[in-house]
Amino acid sequence: MHNLLRSPMLSSALRDEAVYPRASAFNLRRGADTGIAFGSGAHYCIGVALARLEMRIAIETLLDRFPDMDLAGPALFASHPSIRRMTSPPVRLRLLAG
Repeated sequence: MHNLLRSPMLSSALRDEAVYPRASAFNLRRGADTGIAFGSGAHYCIGVALARLEMRIAIETLLDRFPDMDLAGPALFASHPSIRRMTSPPVRLRLLAG
């Protein structure tokens, strides 16, 4: 069962240790095939294709400009009872020479 259905707290979505190893760790390569950001069923976001395209362009542009970008420490999250919000993803950026 999807962990969102088991928990009324959005901050626990996609953080089920029974489904994802080290579920609370920030991991962009986790491979989660489900999500809650765009809703579902009759309430599915009509702008999902545009949002995904914009994010793809933004990430590709960032990685093209900073191909050696890496984490400089653990991701920091705000303290909030119901929303898990990243406040700082500490990264180290190095421009390409030339």
